[in-house]
Amino acid sequence: MTDFRFGERRYKTRLKYVSGWPELTALADIFFLSLLIIALTKNFVRVSGIDVALPRINPGTTVPLERFVISLAPAEPGGDSGMRIYFREKRCENIDDLLVQLSDLHKNSSQASVIIRADRSIPFEEVAKVMNAAKSAQLSCFIAVETPKPADEPAATYEK
Repeated sequence: MTDFRFGERRYKTRLKYVSGWPELTALADIFFLSLLIIALTKNFVRVSGIDVALPRINPGTTVPLERFVISLAPAEPGGDSGMRIYFREKRCENIDDLLVQLSDLHKNSSQASVIIRADRSIPFEEVAKVMNAAKSAQLSCFIAVETPKPADEPAATYEK
C-alpha cells in the first residue's frame, strides 16, 4: 500500500490491484439486452385497427417503409352513405378534412408518405379521390393489398 501525506496526517489507500480477465457474463447480458431493445424499437409499418377486407393481388415488389396509414372502410349499416375515412386511427369527416391533415403532415415532414388501406367494397373512384388528396398535399401514396392465398385445387381446364 502507498502512503500519502497531507499536512501532518498520513493516509493509507485501501485500493488493491486486481489482475486477470474481467467477468464477461455482465458484458454478454448488456449486449443481448441492447440487441433486444434495438430489435423492438425498429421502425415497422403500423397496421391500424380499422377492419377492412383488402383486395388480393400478386405484387411485383413490396415497399418496406414506415408510413402513415389512411383506412377507407364501408359505411356503417343504417348509418350515413358512402365510406368512412380514418387517418392516424381518427375519423375524418370528409376528403377536405383529410386534405387539411395531409397538408399539415407534409409541412412537418418532407419524407412522409401514406399507405391507403381500402376495403374491397369501396369503389376505385373513392380511392382515387383519396390518392388525389395525397398528391395535392405533395405526399407519396401507396395502396395496401393482400397476397392471394394459394389455391388448393388445380387450375381450371377448358374442354371443347
